[in-house]
Amino acid sequence: MARNLHAVLGALAVLLAACGTRTLADHDDLYSYGPERFVWCSVSIDARSNYDIGEISEALSRAEADGSTLHLYTHVPGETIDPATIDQVLSAAAERHLQLVTYDELSAEAVPGSLALSFDDDNVASWLSIEPLLASHQVHVTFFVSGFLGFADDKLDQLRQLADAGHDIEYHSTNHLNAEDYANEHGTADYIATDIVPALDAMRAAGYATRTFAYPGGARTAATDEALRPYFDHLRGLGSRCPQ
Repeated sequence: MARNLHAVLGALAVLLAACGTRTLADHDDLYSYGPERFVWCSVSIDARSNYDIGEISEALSRAEADGSTLHLYTHVPGETIDPATIDQVLSAAAERHLQLVTYDELSAEAVPGSLALSFDDDNVASWLSIEPLLASHQVHVTFFVSGFLGFADDKLDQLRQLADAGHDIEYHSTNHLNAEDYANEHGTADYIATDIVPALDAMRAAGYATRTFAYPGGARTAATDEALRPYFDHLRGLGSRCPQ
């Protein structure tokens, strides 16, 4: 019966797209099928994105039906997203038997029928506040970290607690610069030297492998993608800026 329902949802998505109304499940770039693709694409489920749990659930149903990985991200539990919404998303994924997968795991192999849920920036205390919720669902997520060089000891300890709990710690820049604007003005070499290398070296020295980089604001160009190849196995772009 569940399979029939998902088939109906898929047919409805196609019908809506044909009528000019695109849903979250219609965006092919939000789904991946393995580590071969260098740039993955994600979309925000922060409250301001206006994606309700019904539309998110439909997107999760597609991931289950076609054996793909759906990429979603958010920022600050309790501010940009209600923890209750995170709970709903995790419950909807579990109902569809989707595995929660980290970007470190995706870098190694395909994980058919999965959800890659990530959190961006430097709101480590808010991330740690939802660890009991994540633990109750027995899932691990990815935290893309920016501003690492400015972390005080307590913030470094909180980040380590998340890593020790099994969550993936990945990279989100030194200064949260717009890669496209900065590289266009100063060149890609200066962009790498200014916004990639400093905190990346520090995080790796601290023991974080950081195999995936999430572009701040999703701003990227073909030139920045190529400049980042020596540093990362994969990149994560956002929304409409992501298509190859």
